Order: sequence, then C-alpha cells, then structure tokens
Amino acid sequence: MKKVLICIYVLFFTYGIQTGYGHPQMKTAGSSIQKIQFSSSYIKEMPSNNDHKMVHIAELFAPDTKFTQSLVLKIDGEIVLREIFWNSRIMVGDVDNDNLPEVFLYEYSVGSSGAMGLSVFSMIENRWIRVFSDPEKFKPVHEVQRFSSKFLGTNRIGFYDKVTRLSGELDMSGSQFSQEQLKNMVFQTDPISEYIVHYENIGCQIDTVRWVFAFSHPNAVFTVHDLYRFDFQAKVFKLYETKIQNKDITLAKMNYY
Repeated sequence: MKKVLICIYVLFFTYGIQTGYGHPQMKTAGSSIQKIQFSSSYIKEMPSNNDHKMVHIAELFAPDTKFTQSLVLKIDGEIVLREIFWNSRIMVGDVDNDNLPEVFLYEYSVGSSGAMGLSVFSMIENRWIRVFSDPEKFKPVHEVQRFSSKFLGTNRIGFYDKVTRLSGELDMSGSQFSQEQLKNMVFQTDPISEYIVHYENIGCQIDTVRWVFAFSHPNAVFTVHDLYRFDFQAKVFKLYETKIQNKDITLAKMNYY
C-alpha cells in the first residue's frame, strides 16, 4: 500500500508526537534553536536548556557571535553542517527501514521565491553521513534561464529544457495571455519550492518541485519534478527520473536508470 507524506512535517505525526514551533530569528547569539531527541521508538522535541541525552540528539543552534545569520547542525554532539539559513527546521523519519530515524534538515531562505534546501543524514558505521543534498551544485544552467519557448500556433507553446534536453508542448488556451504574448513568451524557473516524501514498498522517494512561470510570478505554467529514490546498497538517494508536468499531466520525462 502506497503512503504519501506531503512535507516532512508530517513525519512528526507519523511517530505520534506534538511539534513545537519557535521563532529562530528572535533567538540570541549562541543559543539553541531546536533540539530533538530520538531513538528507534522515541522522538521528543526538547527544551533548548535540557542537556539530558537519552539515545540520539539533533540540534540546530546559532554560533556564539552577534554578526552571523547562519546556523549550525549538530548530531550527537558532532557538527555535520554549517552555514544554514535561519528559517530552518530539523525533522526525522526512517527512510531505510532500520528502525533508526534519519535526520532531515529543511532550509528556508527569506527571498520572495521561497527557495528551499533539504539535507538528510543517516547513521552509517556509527557516523552521521549526509545521504541526500538538494539543490545539487552541478546544475549546468541557471534556473531562471533553464527553459526556452517557441510559438507553435494558436494557443500552443513549445518548450525546451536546457538541462535535460526534454521538450514538449503546452496548451495555453485557458490562459489569460494574448497571442502576441504567447509569441514572446519567456519562462522563469524558481528554485525548489516544495519537497514531497513518499514511502513505498520500493523504499523512500523524494520529489523536488520547481515551478516554472510565464514572464514572472504569479503566472505558473508547469512544474519540474526531480525524483530521488533511496538506494539500499549504496545507502544514498539517487536521481532516477525527471518529469515535466502541467498539473497532473506529464508533458515529458527522462529516466536515468
């Protein structure tokens, strides 16, 4: 039976706990922003001044300086990631079925596009290793200029993805754009705007979602989905499919293995 969890926040409720939300931007320098204690059967949001260690602890904190706006992630006392956006949260969820939850770090920028980032850390040979990181640094084309367009006739626009080399056709008959605007269509691709996590019988899957806009916000036209699947042998998430969709309709897709 397929179970889809939209947004990692739901992972908290999967384990039957209540989540407390603070305002990390209001914390003072050197303070603990968020601390979570967890084991194979226990997850608890802890007060920032509670140093009691039961099994594992993930902590997001601000370094002891008045001038930084970046956070640090520690797991079991070891720093695993620095330079983290202030509007970020720790989540947990078991992606490899070993009964020990992985640590999810959601990063949120303060820009108008709502850019996001996600890192996942797993316990491998008694060390916390990053098994997923997005956005990836190897993207060859700036996201804003990723897609080109071509007018194909009345209410029809062709698109071409410079990253995947996928192409397709859009039916714009329901849009508010004139034929002249369609002839001069310019696409802008946002950074990641949403992560969707699926738990299936084939393992955990992460779907990254980018919105593509006509000219500018808020004229959303279609979305780009990069789907990553957890590889139990390599113990990392691997990109296996890219889909370009208009709502629930797939316009083009590419499989990597």
